[in-house]
Amino acid sequence: MFTHTNRITPVEFKAKDTPKGRFYTTPDGNKYPSITTLLGDGDKPWLTDWRNSLGHEKADKETKRAAERGEAVHLMIERYLKNDPTPTADQKTPHISEFNAVKLRLKKVNNIITQEVPLYSDVLKVAGRVDCIAEYDGVLSIVDFKTSTNNKDERMIQDYFLQCTAYGLMFHEMYDIQIDQVVIIMSVEKGIPLVFRKPMEDYIAPLCQRINTYYAKKGSK
Repeated sequence: MFTHTNRITPVEFKAKDTPKGRFYTTPDGNKYPSITTLLGDGDKPWLTDWRNSLGHEKADKETKRAAERGEAVHLMIERYLKNDPTPTADQKTPHISEFNAVKLRLKKVNNIITQEVPLYSDVLKVAGRVDCIAEYDGVLSIVDFKTSTNNKDERMIQDYFLQCTAYGLMFHEMYDIQIDQVVIIMSVEKGIPLVFRKPMEDYIAPLCQRINTYYAKKGSK
């Protein structure tokens, strides 16, 4: 059983998906891009190359399959951390197998402050929805859950660390609780689950640079 501390009262506010990405409207009426929209802004030649190599129809099918798998595994993790006795209810067998594998990596998660809540920063002018804020191996952390088809190393997921750092800064600004560590727990379809742990301070400067670049680019249009 996971302990939930209930240290905060979450502030709820809405997001809207647009052709330019997801944008949140804060309780004060400010409109900010999601951190994933901000980090994903710009040309993606590798994605174009991948789609061309597969063919558009096959690429669309693979994208949909990966999204469905990711949503299913994420939902089961969320249920499991909420102490749901049947976290795999109504899920497909391959997705359940992947969840069961990654479940072993959740044993170090405890003293959960919150799950699946929106966050924003008036300083950074960005928002997002965090997966989980909890202790991981005794250290208060932003804990984010990812799925991947193949194994990845940390050089391939730098934006994930930036994303989690943004959540940590937003959470500190909103609730005055400091977080020092980011943790990525990744289920891998064609491999074993992976865990990446990083000090948040290492990513604050590059995160701010990316945010400044995003707003400078938008301001020039």
